[in-house]
Amino acid sequence: MATTNVEPQARKRRRKTRTKNVSHLPPLIASNFPTNEIDLTPGKEHVLCPACENWTPITGVLGTPLLVPHHTTPYHDRTPNPRRCSNTNRRIVLNIKVEAWREQLAERTEASASVASRRATKVLPKPVSPQTERILHGRDERGPVTRRVEWAGVLYRVRQTDQQRRAVPQGVHPTEGPEVPLDHLTPRQAAKQPEAGPLTCERCGAAESSLASAVAAGWCQISRRSHCGRCGERFPAWTRTPF
Repeated sequence: MATTNVEPQARKRRRKTRTKNVSHLPPLIASNFPTNEIDLTPGKEHVLCPACENWTPITGVLGTPLLVPHHTTPYHDRTPNPRRCSNTNRRIVLNIKVEAWREQLAERTEASASVASRRATKVLPKPVSPQTERILHGRDERGPVTRRVEWAGVLYRVRQTDQQRRAVPQGVHPTEGPEVPLDHLTPRQAAKQPEAGPLTCERCGAAESSLASAVAAGWCQISRRSHCGRCGERFPAWTRTPF
């Protein structure tokens, strides 16, 4: 048997109630509904059901107005096991005339339009300074790849600065600032010890003419043996003893 995909159409609703199944719930009052939740257009009476919140037709307008039998889900929802709404066949008292309902609906529509015209629909951003706007504009033009490259360069310079700050001075020679002339100055370590003649490095064989020049060059003693500054850097700092 061939199947068709034709949408089902509802039958024309009777204007007079012909069912005896009336809900035992108290009747609904049409005047208690907001204007936008009820439609009293002749032949198209609908109301927003308070139980399932679905638009439900009203039948029996000329006799006993009732809410037609309906489910808790909309009619276009293809639920396999639909559930009948509790407001099925519930009476409704139409105590408001169609003309009065239309006037209230028109007033409500005009009020909503006036409120919408007074309400700002565009959120304006906070004003920014020209410098900030220039930075943001340049950031958009450079793109994310260029910004990552720039940040990589900044991080490299930051690491270089941190390494310079953590550098330990060698001997009495400062790592930062102008060069200190040591030709005519006697270091404090050499002044406390007597002159012992030329010194020779135990590792590389480099020689210094005096103890003062050796201290100025960063020489040290490791296991009571003289080492120049370059050879002394190969050993841990706690093993190096100044002259």
